[in-house]
Amino acid sequence: MSELPASKGRQSLTLPGSDLFETVRQKLIDDLGLVQVGRRGKERIYRPRAELLAEVVTPETWVMVMDWLSSTRRGALTTKRTYVDDLRRIWASYAQELGHERLALGIFTPDHIRAWRIRAEAQGVARTTIARYLNTLSSLHAYSAEKIDLPRNPVTQDDRPKVDKGNTSTSTPVLEVDEVQRVAAQAKDPFDLLVVSLLYALAGRVSEMCAADVTDRIERGRRSYLDVTRKEHKERILPLPLTVAEMLDEHTAGRSEGPLLLDAEGRRLDRHDVARLLARLGRHAGVLPGRKLTPHVLRASRITHMLDDGVPLAEVQAFADHDNPATTVGYWKRRNTGQRNAAHVDAAEELFANVTPKFKTTPQGNA
Repeated sequence: MSELPASKGRQSLTLPGSDLFETVRQKLIDDLGLVQVGRRGKERIYRPRAELLAEVVTPETWVMVMDWLSSTRRGALTTKRTYVDDLRRIWASYAQELGHERLALGIFTPDHIRAWRIRAEAQGVARTTIARYLNTLSSLHAYSAEKIDLPRNPVTQDDRPKVDKGNTSTSTPVLEVDEVQRVAAQAKDPFDLLVVSLLYALAGRVSEMCAADVTDRIERGRRSYLDVTRKEHKERILPLPLTVAEMLDEHTAGRSEGPLLLDAEGRRLDRHDVARLLARLGRHAGVLPGRKLTPHVLRASRITHMLDDGVPLAEVQAFADHDNPATTVGYWKRRNTGQRNAAHVDAAEELFANVTPKFKTTPQGNA
């Protein structure tokens, strides 16, 4: 791995060269994880996300980003990784387009951001995505401005897209119970079924399942549990359905350590593997025409089905590990809005009940 920038001056996380500094820096690098950058035959090639970032930002900016990500306000690993990917893919690329070799704090002006936003809109980038990219840059700038002298924040309210919070067209789709069953029926082997069952039963996030190790299995009496690390580093011990526990027993037979889930080559299963597996099953099951079945669809479906079954909102929130109850309520609102709208259009259809049969084609042979 290439040498990552060392911190210096007022921006240092701790004193450079100290054991504490190296421990802190390595922890942050490890948290950011790896990125698949290619393949060599069947072998996947990975590189540290922190290393990729270091190649496209100045050393001072790299240190400040690490400091920014170490804040407890950005505790979720997935959030940290998304921020870094936004910086290196979007803002570092834009900096190079403007003639800078690397991304540095303070190089963008409000005019730069205005031009970028207008072009993104012209290219059809979703408002929610534009808002996320801008939020990444704005948050980093605001944090850094409290530590070093910087020009004013280039991201102003005038360029933040208005996002319709009631827009359901971009919400994660939900499968009905029979559709989940159809997906499971397309499993070509026990492992396919294990992945679907595990994600759906626990309303799990793919990162949790892929990060789990064999040693995270816990046996208490007749019940089997899985110790998972959820967002914000929250540890949860979740009971496993009997059938899922049995499938895991078969999958991990003879192994006492290492990854819980392995791919066909014996490597730790990653989210890309799961995405491909689910996309295949969803396509064969004929669900979500024109869209891919994703791990989050299964999570959203499980949460919605619990609400359909009358499970109290507070209980669903606890099971799904939603920090904000508004997130759980959002699932309930979307479900109820869809059902109410369906009832309204069905009522309108009744108005034409006596006229519609007049134009229906009579099947041949029944005249």
